[in-house]
Amino acid sequence: MKTTIAVILFFLTCMNYQAQEHKFELGLSIFPNFSLGIITNDGSVPSEVESGYRDIEIAKPSISSNIFVEYSINEKSIIGLGMGYQNNGSRTKKEDAMVWGINPITDEAYLEPNLAQVRNIYSHHNIEIPIYYKHILGEKLFALIGVSSILNISSSSTVIQYHSNGSKKRNTWEDNSTDFRKFNFSGNIGFGYDYLNTDKLSLFVFPYFQYGFLGVSKTAPLNRNFLSIGISTGIRF
Repeated sequence: MKTTIAVILFFLTCMNYQAQEHKFELGLSIFPNFSLGIITNDGSVPSEVESGYRDIEIAKPSISSNIFVEYSINEKSIIGLGMGYQNNGSRTKKEDAMVWGINPITDEAYLEPNLAQVRNIYSHHNIEIPIYYKHILGEKLFALIGVSSILNISSSSTVIQYHSNGSKKRNTWEDNSTDFRKFNFSGNIGFGYDYLNTDKLSLFVFPYFQYGFLGVSKTAPLNRNFLSIGISTGIRF
């Protein structure tokens, strides 16, 4: 919490200073992406069980967003600091369902005569604080590398039930299946293009990659390091 407050105060200082010094730029980025938990095994889980999870878990659509401030060290070098919301996780493929199901909230068995398929979605909701170095490659091109501090706010699980009559039902609840890690770090890399530059603002777009250094759980034998791949876009002014 102290770190978050410090970052907010830093942004307010930069906003006040921006009017006096052109070396600072403020911005907003949006990062639609596909995220996936890369499975790691501590050796206690049989390989066939690990393979089973690898076969059914796939990437899920996610989205993150940050406000940021950048400072120009010189014509080629820029450092940046941001703060915002990050979402990542994974989902399973649609799987054929049994006639009998389990209520994900009450754990009670119930009859689902029209239930055809089921999908599980696992989501992690985080505060992200990225810090990065950006190198200008040309008039409109740049490369970016950095790290993010990640604070997990909550984790949720969703079950989507697909029925043979074309309807579907969605249930979401807080995921307490493991001891989720509250603090994590990721490595970030991207290659960008400023497709619009004016005296007032710049618009940018670039492929962007994030990888979590630590597993999302503190204790799970089959852990997951998140990987997010997508296109970041936004505005600087």
